[in-house]
Order: sequence, then C-alpha cells, then structure tokens
Amino acid sequence: MRLPIAFLFGLLAVLFAPPVFAGPGDKEANQGINAARGGFCKRAIPLLESAESQRHRPSSAVPLADCYVKTGELLKASEIYHKVASEKKAPGYNARDVAAITSAKKKATQLDARIPTLVVTPAEPYEGLVVEVDGEVISEPSTPHRFDPGKVLVIVARAEGHEEASHKITLKEKQRREIKLRLKPKPGAKKPTEKPVEKKPPEKPVAETPVEKKPPEKPVAKKPPGKKPPEKPVAKKPPGKKPPEKPVAKKPPGKKPPEKPVAEKPPTKKPPRAAEKPAEEKPRVATGPEEKPKPAVEMPEPTPPSQRRQRDVWLGAGFQGFFIPQLMFELLGEGGRDVLVPGGDISLSTRLGRRFDLVFSVAYARFRMQETPFKPKGHPDTDYEIVESDLQALQAGVRLVWNIPLDRDELFAFRVGAGLGVGWTFMGDLYRTQAYPGDAVPGDAGSFVPGDPYRYVKCRGPNNPIGSFRYCNQLDYDADHYPGYVEPSWFTRPKGRPQGLRPLVYPWLVLPEIGLALRPWDRVAFDLRVGASVTGLLGGLGIRFAL
Repeated sequence: MRLPIAFLFGLLAVLFAPPVFAGPGDKEANQGINAARGGFCKRAIPLLESAESQRHRPSSAVPLADCYVKTGELLKASEIYHKVASEKKAPGYNARDVAAITSAKKKATQLDARIPTLVVTPAEPYEGLVVEVDGEVISEPSTPHRFDPGKVLVIVARAEGHEEASHKITLKEKQRREIKLRLKPKPGAKKPTEKPVEKKPPEKPVAETPVEKKPPEKPVAKKPPGKKPPEKPVAKKPPGKKPPEKPVAKKPPGKKPPEKPVAEKPPTKKPPRAAEKPAEEKPRVATGPEEKPKPAVEMPEPTPPSQRRQRDVWLGAGFQGFFIPQLMFELLGEGGRDVLVPGGDISLSTRLGRRFDLVFSVAYARFRMQETPFKPKGHPDTDYEIVESDLQALQAGVRLVWNIPLDRDELFAFRVGAGLGVGWTFMGDLYRTQAYPGDAVPGDAGSFVPGDPYRYVKCRGPNNPIGSFRYCNQLDYDADHYPGYVEPSWFTRPKGRPQGLRPLVYPWLVLPEIGLALRPWDRVAFDLRVGASVTGLLGGLGIRFAL
C-alpha cells in the first residue's frame, strides 16, 4: 500500500514542479516570444522588457532586439545583440539560449552596417565649440556618431564670438553623412578671429641665411695666415699693409660669437625646427584670405529629407460607387438607362515588400433604379416591361495595388491594381411589369402600336386597359408580370416558370484600377481611384490612417 501512495505523491510532484520552480519573468518571456513570432511587436516589446528586467536570458533578449529592429530602434537592437554575442554559455542556459547567442553575433554584424553615422567637421578651429544633437552634447563631433534612421535630428552648434547655427537632417539606413560646419562671426566680435594672425612675426627663416654664409667665411680667415710668411722678407710693404691688417684682425673677433652656433649639433637641429614652423604657418597663412570673406559664410543648406518611414498597416474608409451606363443594358437588350449606385467601404491594407499593398475591404452598394423600359434582344415590341429595383448589397473583396512614388518625399503616389470578390444582395427586390404604349387610346385596339418605349406605362392586368391584349396578356413567360410581381432569385425556379433573374450572390471583379494617393502627413493619406468592374465603372474617394 505504501508503494502506490509514494508513486502518487511522486507523480503529483512531477506534474506541479514546473510552475513552482519557474524562474522570475519566464511567463512574460514566453508570452513575448510568441507575440514576436506572430509579428505583434507592439505587444511583445513590453512583455520582453519586463522579462529582461526580472531575469536576463538570451532567448528573450534576441526576440526583443528583433522587435526593436522592426520598429526602427536600431541602436537599442545593436546594443542588445552585442551584449548577447559577448556572452558565454552559463549554467542554466538551455538550447534556445545557446542558439540565441550564436544568432546574435551574425545579427549584430548585419545591423551595424545598416546604422547610419554622422560626422560634424568644423571648417576652421573655433574656440569653445559645442555641438548638440537633439539636445545632447556630443564629444568629438569630428568622429562618427551613430543614430537611428528615419528620425529628424536637430543639430545646434555654438562657439565663442560666433552666432549659433542649427538645422535639421534625417539619416537613411547605411548612410555615412558628413557636415562641414561654418559659423558666422558676431558683428562686434572680430578680434578673436585675428589672434591666429599674430603668429606671422616668426621671421626666423632670415636667421638661416647668416648661419649658412658664416661657415664659408672661415676659409677666408685661414688664407691670410698662409700668405703672411712670403710677405715677411719685404720690409717696405708692411707699413702699407698694416691698415688693411687691422680690419682683418677685427674680423676674427666678429667671427668668434658665430663660431659657437657653428658647432655641428646646434646648426643641424636648428634648421629642422625653423623649417617646421614655416611649414605649420603656411596652411594658416593660406587660410588668412579665406577668413576675410567670413561674413558671407553661412551654415550649409540642409539636404532634402529622405523617404518617409514605411507604414505597414493602414485602416481606411470612404465613398465607393458605381456608374452603370445605358450601354451595358443595350448589350443584352433594348431600353435601359444610366444608373448611379452609391455606397461606401471600409478597408484594411498591409504592405507587401516596399511598393505593393494588399487591401481587404467590405463595401455597401445600393442598386436603386427607377421605372425603366427593357426587353430582351430580338424580342418583339410587345415584350417590353417596366423594370425597377431597390436592391441593396454587401461586397467583400481583396485588391493588390502597386504604389509608384511621384516625388522623393512620397507626397504623391500613382497607384495601379486589380481586385476580385463576391457580392450578396441581402435586402430589396427586383420588380417586372408588362407595359403598353402610353399614347394608345383605351378601347381602340388600332391605337396600340409601337412607340417610344420610355413613354410606356404598366399594364393593370390581362387586356387591361381594353384593347391592349397584344401587350397585356397571359400568353408567354411573363403571363403574371403585373403590378406587385417580384422577380425570384436566380437560384430558384418556380414550377412552370423560367428561372428567376434576381441576383443573390454574384462575382465582383475590377480590372484595372488606377488612382492617385496624397500623403500630407506621415500617418494620413487620401486616395482617389477609378476602375472598370463587372457592376459598372468604379469610383472612390477615401482616407487612410496608419496603425
């Protein structure tokens, strides 16, 4: 007896162990992972963030980064990918965690190539230069800084003695943008710009020429002592040579001071130092003329903004109607008239790729037609009937639309597409009544002759009015088509009668459909479209909102 009881307790322990020993945040992690797999990132992000705040697991961190990528937050995603990629398998990690670490390395490399960078390079050195991007000061603006694509960045630059400059830009994916920064000096603060000009006094290159000339003078000083021995035997010439010897004696004392720099080490070192200084000064002197027209230099014009952020899901509504021309009646018979079918539709569209939209719609249409004469083609004039309708229908369809932007900002787009669906006449009836010429005189059978069918009137019954037996009779399929007759559905066939003609379910096709889309705001668009369909010429005007 003890063995079955122990087995029962062991079984219960196994069944209830997972909930008891589940780690913190596991429930939110599982819900978030499932939502991310289904493409519902708006729901998945808060769940996965909550799970990560309670306990970090690579298997939940990578789906969170994937959702950040879909929502355009590439910097957050890159940070998570690199963090997970640098991890090593730790105790408690399962196979999903190990697979997440492996995939994070590849995803981090691919994502880094997509993140755009910005470099702000000053055109010249500015004292106290501060560059801000979206209110945050960036250190070393001349080095690349990463930002999320598709977001408007406000760049503000300040420097001492210069006016503040700012402009807006939007970076695209993989873009490497560099801005040349030029600031306008303030009207009363030109002195700071003259400080670099004070470096002109270094005229040290002039000192190089005496250094080079002095060494060759040394052999000249050595030659006189070589000539003196032959001059000694001549006694008369010394008095004449004494005066010139005095300046020769003065030269050596003048040469003694320069003999000190003649040492090999100092002169070799001095020339490179003197040569380096002018080398540095030359570019500065070259910038001197550029600094003169500074009052005319301004911040560069911002480049046109990039394409707008793609919106994947749109909810729309608007007017949709059909125009049925009389020509369509004449294809089947004689008579008929132009009919306008008003209605409206509600649509949900999703983006396929970058240029195609898949649109699901539900529409309402009112097929109301006033009294209209009509007879089948090839039938005699006596078969004219007065037809009228108050049918109402619902239509469900799907359309594929190709978007062709007409400008860089996608403010206008040309749309071409096609669609198909099904319609259901859920309300209303189709009425058919025999008719006779309205100009005929009751009682005079000879006056009942063919005339203008649009002047025909309804028969009140067989041979009613008297003399109308050729028009109002019970000799054909329309024997009972008198006031109050309702046409049956084409899915029913009354006994002894032809099949009904009232449409109940009918196919719906539009090909082609062309239109123009106006997107004045990022999340709002207006659509104008026309097309040809089996129910007539289509026309629609609607509005869409991005979800």
